[in-house]
Amino acid sequence: MHAAIIAAAKKLIILLLAVGSSIVNASSGFTVNLTAEQEAQMLQLDVDGQIIEDTLNSMNLPSEILKAQVIYATYFQNVPKDSDFFSSYCSLFQTANGDMQLLTSMPNESYGLSISYDEFMRSYAIIRNVHIDKNLFSDTTTKNNIDLAAWAWNAYESQWGYVPCTNGEIFTEEKLAQLQAQNPDWLTEDCRKWLNRRTVDNENLLKSYLCYDWNLKEMNTDGSTISYLSTNEWISISEQSGSMYTLPDTIGIALLDGETVGIYVGNGEVIYAKSVVDGVVKESLSERNWTSWFYVTDVYYTQTAIEFQSYDPNIKNNLDLVQWAMQAQESGWGYVYGTYGNVLTEEVLQDRASIFGNEVTDYLDFIHQYWMGKRTVDCIGLIKSYGWYDNSSGEILIGANGMADVTANGMFDTATVKGTIDTMPEVPGLAVWHDGHIGVYIGNGEVIEAMGTQYGVVKTQLAGRGWTHWLQIPYIAYAE
Repeated sequence: MHAAIIAAAKKLIILLLAVGSSIVNASSGFTVNLTAEQEAQMLQLDVDGQIIEDTLNSMNLPSEILKAQVIYATYFQNVPKDSDFFSSYCSLFQTANGDMQLLTSMPNESYGLSISYDEFMRSYAIIRNVHIDKNLFSDTTTKNNIDLAAWAWNAYESQWGYVPCTNGEIFTEEKLAQLQAQNPDWLTEDCRKWLNRRTVDNENLLKSYLCYDWNLKEMNTDGSTISYLSTNEWISISEQSGSMYTLPDTIGIALLDGETVGIYVGNGEVIYAKSVVDGVVKESLSERNWTSWFYVTDVYYTQTAIEFQSYDPNIKNNLDLVQWAMQAQESGWGYVYGTYGNVLTEEVLQDRASIFGNEVTDYLDFIHQYWMGKRTVDCIGLIKSYGWYDNSSGEILIGANGMADVTANGMFDTATVKGTIDTMPEVPGLAVWHDGHIGVYIGNGEVIEAMGTQYGVVKTQLAGRGWTHWLQIPYIAYAE
């Protein structure tokens, strides 16, 4: 490796250490000799990095922490810092709302810097590849399906490589030489393309999540029963499994195609370590002949299946809407603005945040903690999820069954049968409405509504909630 590249790589490792990555250890294969001055700088960066983390967490922006720490550590050594510096600096990331061009241009304007977007993105890509950001995961105290899917997403987006007999650690020249001596037929020169990245083989994409120790920040094979099992043994001890015809819409399920293992991440997509040429990839289910699925032993699965007793599966009707709303409330569906009943993944969350801004971004920390991996709706999304649900496929598709994509106010405006709340008939499945909000009346003076991000789907009393009008929902039939 060219000397300049080595120097740059060492600088990146120092920066990673400063933001708490702790990748410089025996298992990483990297060593860095620091002067006393460099050690002092590193310690100060560690303190400053923690302030940035705390500030962004308080702003519900955990996904911006790594970017903020890297930009700060790389470019802000000589910038004067007053008492308001960190709050002002972190506010830039709230304003940018994930726009990487803005994240590099705004510090230039605010602090007189000359950050190059292309240069930063090259450095950030290297850091993303080796850094496992704890803030992207919902619960690092348990192994769960939500975080297994997030682990796969992180490996894919960070461009992890494929090298036989590797388990998610950083792939170094030393590791390459060791593995070539042990398995000369498997470890070809083609593997060099993945040097200085995290790499796995096919089975170890899943095993790396099960074996990762969040406290030690390294793989610990003693931490998982399944790490010692073969692929065929995995499915034999699974509590739930089946053919692809019965695949549940639950993220973090493992898929099999012969000896190839994939991780289902929702929305008809699977992530897996494909080959030395391709590395970790994301594909639609149809791109490969996946034959079966199974729940992974050692992983806790939240339940997301839709189960409700249908009055008439052939016609969208008020009685089925009531059953739908009741199962959503009883199953603990969450609330994310702009969602309509599908399982919440990181991809879906970031998409909603990019479209609806503060309606989502102000609550990111709460959403990550309580709603990831669950089905989520907003108030009108609860009704649209029923209208867009396809009984045969089990999918919720925008605009299905003739129900338009409207807001709560749009649905009220479209309704032809409606009235003030004091004239409301006793008909389960009517909607109740006030400006900007809508719920489903289930009878006996009770309503089920997606109340807000911090509440989810809840059952409330009709009285005392400020409803001003009732309406028959367009697009569904009303049975007596």
